[in-house]
This record gives sequence, C-alpha cells and structure tokens, in this order.
Amino acid sequence: MTNDTALSADELIELDDFLLSETEERLMIDEAHGYMTALIVSHADEDEAAILVSIFGKTEPPENIVQLLQRMFQDISTELASSKPFEPMVIEEEEEGATFEVYEGWCYGFMLAVADHEAAWAGLSKDGRSLLEPIATLALLREEDLDIDDEEYSGWVSLLPGSVSGLYAEAH
Repeated sequence: MTNDTALSADELIELDDFLLSETEERLMIDEAHGYMTALIVSHADEDEAAILVSIFGKTEPPENIVQLLQRMFQDISTELASSKPFEPMVIEEEEEGATFEVYEGWCYGFMLAVADHEAAWAGLSKDGRSLLEPIATLALLREEDLDIDDEEYSGWVSLLPGSVSGLYAEAH
C-alpha cells in the first residue's frame, strides 16, 4: 500500500461515511486504523486484498475508497517510523451534552489484527506482551461492560502511545 500524503479532514469523512454505510461487515474507521497499525507494527504478512477483506468484508469498495485506505496505511507507517509519539485514531462521542474521546474502537481493531495474525505476534517478549495490556483492556470495553471509572480509563489511554511505540520498536 503506497501513497505519500495524509488524508485531509474531508477524505477522512468520505472514508468514514463509506465504512458507516454498511456496518454489518465493515470495520469502523477507528477500528480500521487500529487494525492496520497492528499489521504494520507486527510485520504481519498479509497482502492488500486480504487487508481489504478484513476491513470492508465481502463488499468490494470503489477505487477512490481503496486509495484513501492505502494512504491511511502509508500515513500510519510514516508516523510509526518517525520519532514522534504515535497517536491512535480517536473518535469523539456526545452524551448528555458532553463530548468525550473514545479509544475502544481503535483498540478493538488493533486486537482483531493480533488475533487474526497470531503467528506474527507469537515471538513477543514478556515486556512486549505487557505493552499489549492497555490496548487489550480498552478493546474489551467495546464488547463487554467492564466496571472502569474515568480516571482508570484515562490512565489506560495515556499508555497507548508508549505501548504502540514500544511494540513497534521491539519488532524493528
């Protein structure tokens, strides 16, 4: 997957709208970002067609959507290779007039790729496995009703950039 520019806000909206148009089979945009991040971090051997099926399901996306996803993949690769702290894709939600950031989808996508590519993650050191803990814990919030307060949630979220950077460093 190649291209050299990050997605604009309008392009992110276009990709998000396409993914939201049929949620049964498709990952959401934050889940897709997490999924691709895990593939890049682990060097999982998956061809582009398999990645597209993992993200879009059985639906064949139009070429412009594929190109947006390719650019997102490249942008994630570039960010991981840089010296900047990695920032997972965050979704904002509203509840009772308050806006808050949600990381569960990104973490779910990341852990889905870990589960789909167990062999690529099998050689992870003990320290590497501990780096997965914040991601796995927050991913569980998407599927289960865990009792976690705002402070604990914030604590797990604060560990995400270091976890991803640490996992990337271990694999490289």
